[in-house]
Amino acid sequence: MNKEKSNLDFKDQKKVEDFINRQKQQDEMMKEFTKKLTDNLEEFNPKSQDKDKEELLRRLEEAEKQAEKNEKLLKELEELSKKLEKDQLFDKADKLKQNAKNQQQNLEQLVELTKRFYVEKKAEQIADKLDKLSEKEEKLADDAKDNNKENQDAINKEFEDIQKELQDLDKENKDLKAPMDIPNDKNEQDDVKKDMEKASDDLQKQNQQKAKPKQKSAAKKMKQMSNKMQDSMMSGGMEQMEEDAKLLRQILDNLLAFSFDEESLIKTTNASQVRSLQLNKVLKKQQDLKLQFKHVDDSLFAVALRNPKITETILNEVGEIHYNLDKTLETIADNNIQKGASHQQYVLTSANRLADYLSNVQSDMNMEMQGQGQGKPKPGKGQGKGMQLPDIIKKQEGLGDKMKDGMKPGEKPGEKPGDKPGQGQQKGKDGKGQSGEGNQEGENGSDGNAGKVLEILKEQRQLRDALQKALEKEGMTGQGQNALNQMKDIEKQLINKGFKNETLQKMLNLKHELLKLEKAIQQQGEDTKRQSKTNDKNYNGSTTPLSKELKEYLNSVEILNRQSLPLQPNFNQKVQNYFKGND
Repeated sequence: MNKEKSNLDFKDQKKVEDFINRQKQQDEMMKEFTKKLTDNLEEFNPKSQDKDKEELLRRLEEAEKQAEKNEKLLKELEELSKKLEKDQLFDKADKLKQNAKNQQQNLEQLVELTKRFYVEKKAEQIADKLDKLSEKEEKLADDAKDNNKENQDAINKEFEDIQKELQDLDKENKDLKAPMDIPNDKNEQDDVKKDMEKASDDLQKQNQQKAKPKQKSAAKKMKQMSNKMQDSMMSGGMEQMEEDAKLLRQILDNLLAFSFDEESLIKTTNASQVRSLQLNKVLKKQQDLKLQFKHVDDSLFAVALRNPKITETILNEVGEIHYNLDKTLETIADNNIQKGASHQQYVLTSANRLADYLSNVQSDMNMEMQGQGQGKPKPGKGQGKGMQLPDIIKKQEGLGDKMKDGMKPGEKPGEKPGDKPGQGQQKGKDGKGQSGEGNQEGENGSDGNAGKVLEILKEQRQLRDALQKALEKEGMTGQGQNALNQMKDIEKQLINKGFKNETLQKMLNLKHELLKLEKAIQQQGEDTKRQSKTNDKNYNGSTTPLSKELKEYLNSVEILNRQSLPLQPNFNQKVQNYFKGND
């Protein structure tokens, strides 16, 4: 409308009025939404002092102030529309449009950060409930007077409520755009539930001595679940910060490249003439730089959705760059070079300010990581967290050695079951074959080594989880499925048969499979295909230069002026007659 008409008629004024009213409704909705978020946060643990909560409340307060600025801008638009001051009206409308974009992006980040805050706090609360419930179960097991079915059923009911909360937490966590690593092992929960149900059955039969070990086991497992959740949240937060710091480093490199290119383009713009072909190149280059900055913005906003250190100041600076990039393209397309160069300068200034902000944020994150151990897993955390494939292979080999040490002499590879004193005679008298007696001995050995078997089984599961995460990170889950299946088979063998030569052989086969997988990962990324390469050579044409002798001849001899032309005598006579006749 601004481009097509020099003046605004009644219909045009009506369109402007409708635009202002729609913007007012949107601002009212944003204000109401911001107020609801603020009220919910203030009601959440009002007595506790939490830095994340205070930061979110501060951001929401800034959002309310921005809404008030938008109200003032809308009033100015109304007055300008009545005065029919078209140029100022559309300039203000552009500014309002950019403010609305900034406000929308800021609120989107606040919503995501608030959801993450609630998930984190809910996980902490569940871990605390599990810890207290484990102490309650432990206390009930030691209290001979009150240890009855009624009290045990009450604890069972509390644990079922915690299970429901864990399911809700898992769902809310998956709804996040960048879900956190919160443990939710259904097998562990089922084990606790079975122990407590068996304890209830024994207490119903008035058998406290039989119920007590089950209660102790359930209490221990709940304690482990609690510690696992707490350690996961702590180490996961530091690992996320380390990943964000690396990503910010890459964003900074791309932003600086954008800044240098924009600075070079400003010089080209200032040297261009109105309606020259050079302006077309400037426009094309500026459009490419706009797309380049769009990638920077997308990456930065992805970090902002999970990291509160990317504040509204940074997001507003990003908005300013987008606004001035659009204005640059618009003004240069209208052959207004000076104004276009001015907007380019604003882009460059905002880009440099943004780089300074991001550099400070990255420095703060690095300092915080150095103060808290650079995101290394805390003690008690599963060994598989962040483990690389070479470490997994080494630990898998160590598990095989542990199993070999735990096996009895008759079970080790290369030894006969009858090597023990008296064992062979007993088999001979009973008339039983070696295999039958060996199986019986193996089962007895498994019962005697139950603690060692459980320890190796636990480590094997942790290694399987670590391998799964390592494969997902490398994008090779399909190729590593065979190794994962072999690990599951080993776990089943350990549960069913304990320390057996067959299980040990499976571990050796698994090591071979892991080594093949490691080689495949090392070769990943190597591509034998030919790749295109941009030509960076300058060619000055295919004409061969004149020889040195020819240049000297041409410089010393003027053929037409000083030399007589090699003509036949009759033609030479005609030339002479011509010059004589024209003297």
